[in-house]
Amino acid sequence: MKALTETELRRLLKDRVVEAWTIPPGTVPTPAALDFLKDRGIKPLYDAPINALKDAFFRPLPPGSYIGPNGEALDHKPEGLTHLSGRSLVNKNHPTIIFRGKLDSLCAEIICAQLKGAELGRDDFVNDLEEILSFVRSLLPAELKGQKVLQFRLLGYEPQTIKDMSHNPVKYFGHRHMKTSWKMGPLSIYLNRLRAQVRETELSAAAALGSPDGEDGRQDIIMALNRLSSLFYVLMFKYLPLGFQPESSGI
Repeated sequence: MKALTETELRRLLKDRVVEAWTIPPGTVPTPAALDFLKDRGIKPLYDAPINALKDAFFRPLPPGSYIGPNGEALDHKPEGLTHLSGRSLVNKNHPTIIFRGKLDSLCAEIICAQLKGAELGRDDFVNDLEEILSFVRSLLPAELKGQKVLQFRLLGYEPQTIKDMSHNPVKYFGHRHMKTSWKMGPLSIYLNRLRAQVRETELSAAAALGSPDGEDGRQDIIMALNRLSSLFYVLMFKYLPLGFQPESSGI
């Protein structure tokens, strides 16, 4: 039995305006895929002959036209709408557009933190954030083009190692989970701000790209952001002022 996912549907439909989409025999659409079709007013058809797939309901777009939020063809782009992918337009408060905005804001915050590190003469801090910035920037084309986020390393750490370090600070840093404070120094304060911003970005990704069962959707992007928030927490310990003893959070 083959699964038809939302990601695959996005890739297949792109700039098409269709009234229905045939689900071939032996294929089961995921809940997120069905929601994707429903949101666009596309009727799923089951058990149709394989040679009747798609083309019977395919309607090519005229040059220069767009697909509106309800699957309608538009001859111009209204100011209240924005691009989702290809020539597909959605409202500007669409969950995916909100997620992309969160990614953009996160990049801007990272750059602000780098400036602070440069002012303090901490090239190590600036370089660590430059690697992270490059990774965050890669998430937008991954989402936009439906590309999977491949296995990654950040600052030399595998995702599982990052998770272990964030969960066991006593083992790795000799400190319990810290209570955040203005006393922990400017670099750790900026890192804590970034940690919180990543958490907000992860939540917006879950709203836009996740699924009710937590199995379908862009779990690769959601996991990447989860590990990134853990990494910022790890870096908070790394960049504490020399000799500073953080107060335990009690966790």
